[in-house]
Amino acid sequence: MFFQIIQPTEVLRPYISRYVFVKAEGSTDTMAPPSDDPRFVNGKHVQQLLPNYGSLIFQRNVTTDINGTLGANQTTIGITTLSGWYEGMLLDFEPGGMHALLHMDLQQLSGQVLTAQSYGDEGLLQLDHIFKSTLEAEQIAPLIDAFFLGHLPHKEDLNYTRMRKVITACDEAKGNISAAEMASVACLGERQFLRVFRTYVGIPPKQFIRLRRFHRTIQTMQQTAAKGKPIDLMTIALQHGYYDLSHMALEFQQMGCVSPSHFRMLGIPLTTDFSIFFA
Repeated sequence: MFFQIIQPTEVLRPYISRYVFVKAEGSTDTMAPPSDDPRFVNGKHVQQLLPNYGSLIFQRNVTTDINGTLGANQTTIGITTLSGWYEGMLLDFEPGGMHALLHMDLQQLSGQVLTAQSYGDEGLLQLDHIFKSTLEAEQIAPLIDAFFLGHLPHKEDLNYTRMRKVITACDEAKGNISAAEMASVACLGERQFLRVFRTYVGIPPKQFIRLRRFHRTIQTMQQTAAKGKPIDLMTIALQHGYYDLSHMALEFQQMGCVSPSHFRMLGIPLTTDFSIFFA
């Protein structure tokens, strides 16, 4: 499996976190960790290790047998090629970014795979055609930047701005914040806040808080391992707002079907940033 991560232009980074170009080939290649590798948890039992708040897929070539799968949902994305190969690009949006740029209700899209063709926008179809005919990621990324720069809101999207403030408050509180407190930050009534949040982010605030904290915990663990430093689970638990190590262990078991100590065995991350290829 080969992949390349390119950052969008700085103006787009509040909306899109990265462009991921990936190629998987061979009889056992998968974007999930191989289950026969003792360092990894069986990918089939890893459910929501890393959240994803909206994704768009471009596909160059897909060749699989009857058991091959291409799947995505609101929290994870994975591709498995049992015979043949896959080559594609994933646009990974920041929370609320897809709604702000493409005006899509993420609550309605939760659990669906969104491709350029399924969205039907002429500009996205042109990008899809370019992606199919251009091999160099460095040539494609500026074209994607140009497309989305043309979709920036002409005036301030008040609800998007509110959601970004809520997410910042959530991060600063290390996840220890209630839905009522989040609604207060957004200057909305609680019922209205819940509706707006699910429209822009796609999942309920409580689930978002847990996933966001879990996401950052995994990132810290993998970045620590990449630097060759020991991973102190208690220190990391307190750093990320868990009450204690037992609290963090419970979250790992519920959301990833794995203990923190088992996950610590993964060692070096699958990317130089942090692993995004669990499914």
